[in-house]
Amino acid sequence: MEYRRKRKPNRRKSISGRSGAFRSGAKQSSETARTLLSLLMVGGIVYFVSASAAGTWIAENMIAPMISAVSQKHGDGEDGQASDTQSLSAAVDLTANSNANAISAEVSLPALDCYMLQMGVYSSEENAKAQADLLKAQGAGGYIIPDTTSGELRYRVMASGYDNAESAKSVKTRLTEEGVDCTVHTLSAAGAAFRVTADETHLAGIESGFGALKAAESALGDAAIRFDKEALPVEEGMLLASSILSSLDADMASLLSLDASDPALSGLLSAYRDTKAALQTLTEGAYENRIAFSSQLKYTHLYSAHRYAQLISSLA
Repeated sequence: MEYRRKRKPNRRKSISGRSGAFRSGAKQSSETARTLLSLLMVGGIVYFVSASAAGTWIAENMIAPMISAVSQKHGDGEDGQASDTQSLSAAVDLTANSNANAISAEVSLPALDCYMLQMGVYSSEENAKAQADLLKAQGAGGYIIPDTTSGELRYRVMASGYDNAESAKSVKTRLTEEGVDCTVHTLSAAGAAFRVTADETHLAGIESGFGALKAAESALGDAAIRFDKEALPVEEGMLLASSILSSLDADMASLLSLDASDPALSGLLSAYRDTKAALQTLTEGAYENRIAFSSQLKYTHLYSAHRYAQLISSLA
């Protein structure tokens, strides 16, 4: 089964028009109709309400950059609930050769709730990629998530991500008013708590490391909002991304010096390396204009949220 969000008829600007041009002549082929529908959908995505619940996102040439969205836990629908932190019965021993100064403390991977705007679901990966490319051309992330929650492999194409449901729904409402149907999905992951035994001198750094990936995800979301809302130049956007990367490296420094044989630490470090690579791609890229950078920034934000959710799922 395959479907994608279709552009609703606009009461003010009917596709048929008063001239009746679409009522005359030979019937258009199904392929042409699908192409027109895609163009109309992308063309209709003009305004976005910012995640601060007010204002409009306007990119170059008055085309609003879009933001990607995904759903993993809740599937289709808009009723996902925020996740609570779960205490897992897991112990992590990060002591070095000597544990004379070892102490135990609880550290946690913070919970994640990312409210995202989904523009379509496809059974064909090729079709999903085609739709994602159209969205990227408008400044959206065009992020794709494979999903098997329905019992069959489908590909979700995402446009935007927010840290609260109200902002995501306000964007959806504005798009609906412009004639574009879309759905808000929630990517959620309950926080994971661990009883960590480590040298006392390392404990503060360990706590920072366990919260580093969520901090980077939040910072990327804020950067995407600021970049579009304030119409920042690409150079300033890249400085924001470089700062996020530097903070991530600094927060993870203590964990990198420890033995990574523990499964929890090994998984955390793997997610860190993947997120760092995505940030490096963002900061080292060559961008023709603001829209191109805006798209990559949003893509990186959505990737970081998805990768973090995968990390917590693997530990749980």
